[in-house]
Amino acid sequence: MLHKTPFPHRYQQWAFDLSEFILRPVLLSLSEIVSIFIPTTHERNHVVGLMHYLQNLPLLPLYLSILICLLVPAIVAFFLRCLLHLYRNSYILSVRLKDGQTDADASTCHQKCHRYNISTMNICLLPEFLSRFNNLSHTSWRAQNIGWRIIADQDQDQSIIKPKAPSSREHILTNFPGMDFICIQEAWHRDYSRSLVNELHKIYPWIIYDVGNSNLYNNYFLFNSGLMFVSKYEILDACFKTYSHSCKQCLFSGKGLLMVKVLLEKTSKGTKVGYIFNTHLQAYQGETPIIQKQLDEVQLWTKEFRAMTRGQGDIVTFDILCGDFNFDNISPGDQCLSEHRLFSMYVDPARKTVGKDQEWTVGTEMRQSCLWEADVSTPEKFKSSLKNPSKRRRYILDADIEVATLSNLVYNAHPKTGKVNEERDGKRRIDYVLYNKDVNVKVEQYAFVTRLAQVTDHIPVTMTISTL
Repeated sequence: MLHKTPFPHRYQQWAFDLSEFILRPVLLSLSEIVSIFIPTTHERNHVVGLMHYLQNLPLLPLYLSILICLLVPAIVAFFLRCLLHLYRNSYILSVRLKDGQTDADASTCHQKCHRYNISTMNICLLPEFLSRFNNLSHTSWRAQNIGWRIIADQDQDQSIIKPKAPSSREHILTNFPGMDFICIQEAWHRDYSRSLVNELHKIYPWIIYDVGNSNLYNNYFLFNSGLMFVSKYEILDACFKTYSHSCKQCLFSGKGLLMVKVLLEKTSKGTKVGYIFNTHLQAYQGETPIIQKQLDEVQLWTKEFRAMTRGQGDIVTFDILCGDFNFDNISPGDQCLSEHRLFSMYVDPARKTVGKDQEWTVGTEMRQSCLWEADVSTPEKFKSSLKNPSKRRRYILDADIEVATLSNLVYNAHPKTGKVNEERDGKRRIDYVLYNKDVNVKVEQYAFVTRLAQVTDHIPVTMTISTL
């Protein structure tokens, strides 16, 4: 059963909306108060920083007044929201078709295409003060801008003519190709996510968002999984499961695996369907072996979902696993994860062997301290920097991690100088698009896209496949 509403009953939705209405100004005020004192590296510039404080400090008394006046009602609203979360569905499927158009009509527009593009991107939509810890700001604007950049790159006539995929020799792109499916991570803020959904609906009829299960033992009723799935094809089935193990800051978010089955085409031989799985694994696990356990669950749950949803006459056209895995294939400390048996089932086109990537790969996890520098300020400049090995290692983390901790990856992740190590420097690639080796597909292109320069701290990855 697909969940198109947050709650089974309308009165539960009304009560939840009321609690959100009371909480929203308090949470916003608290976030803005803290944000004033967490300037980005861009705002630490004398002129920009002065404007930051001149614009925000006068609002401090207003934020404090809202916080004090509404604190007691907000506490009551918070506990009401926690109670209602126990009855909330684990995701919302939003379907927005053109006037007079049905699900079947929309799917028909994209049928008989044997080339599909799947993309993954981590967009860091957190409350403003938490985004600033990642050296990002103006989250509300970023949410709309990310949606605008994606939509601006899409061919409005794709429903009529499927555009030719870019050359397979192009591995760094400034613009998104025509994307059929988008797997998104870190869409954590509910209001900002809705802004993004509204923008993406201009082209994409089917979107799953607000994904997660909230309870005291999972995420302390705080952040959901942050996952989102965007599709031009009809979604036939979906399921979300929360990981059984997490640690550190991930204890406050309900990370897990979003599993989706889509309708591709109905033929006389059967129904062509595709499976796409979207995930975000434990961050900064250190010495605690959490990711290994999560990968075990990914392997188990994908198998169970395929078995549970595959109907008689279904022809599985592709089976894709996407997401932010928070480990790379090269770093010594990540080798045991690169050797996980999941990679005997799902193929990573960007790796040669365990511990060695293709020469054309680049890392996807940026150095947060360098996000605002001129060489990565536009998609074109960012692409040029990625192609230059000495510049690339300044802006992308190196694949030399011994222990993945917050200290090693953020606070002490200073750019190197001296001779460039071509195999490791700027090569921490943690965002993946994988395909199941048991489903016959051909990878036509695998690319890294710089279109989201300065609006997120990850590089989106896109894969174009063709099917028989």
